[in-house]
Amino acid sequence: MADISAISSATATPKSELSGNQQLGQGDFLKLLVTQLKNQDPLNPTDNTAFVAQLAQFSQLDQSAKQAQLLQQSLDAQTASLQFTLLPMVGRTITVDRPLIQLGNSPAPINYTLEKNAATVSVNIIDQQGTTVRTLEYRNRSAGQNLSEWDGRDQNGTLMPAGIYRYVLSAVDTQGTSVISQSRAQLIVSGVRMEEGKAKLLAGDLTVEPSAIIELR
Repeated sequence: MADISAISSATATPKSELSGNQQLGQGDFLKLLVTQLKNQDPLNPTDNTAFVAQLAQFSQLDQSAKQAQLLQQSLDAQTASLQFTLLPMVGRTITVDRPLIQLGNSPAPINYTLEKNAATVSVNIIDQQGTTVRTLEYRNRSAGQNLSEWDGRDQNGTLMPAGIYRYVLSAVDTQGTSVISQSRAQLIVSGVRMEEGKAKLLAGDLTVEPSAIIELR
């Protein structure tokens, strides 16, 4: 029986063409098999057992390729299904437990919850470069959920560009003791994106896990 390795080096695809993918496909396997049969020694033809074994190899290769194709089709269908499920949320407002502000064309809401009454609440608004652009201060805020607004202007009164900002909130009571607070963000969903096989919501340039949503309006 002819040596397949010798045939492949002499008649198969040149080595330079295989540099991008070192694995042989179905077409390459068939070419090698046909070439082997054409070049076999008439006085020492291919053994039937060896021929059947090679056909079995081809059959396994074919089945593996079909399984891989079916698996990819299944993954593509799941991806499309996940994206379709989240599409109705585009344009809706979601609330997440993160200290973020989404500034648009109108004053942006600042949501937070205080564990107890606070004499002073300070909110530092920070842009994506980490610069504090505005500091807001409020007096005599009650325990529970509170809602404030940012007019979108910096300390000099200049209107800031639309986008996602974060904020740092600190609160103290009448004795100057820190009051525990929890910050929340209201974000408008602008789209859906796939990341690492997961469908996520877009709010500006920010991605949000659907599981992080605590309220939907």
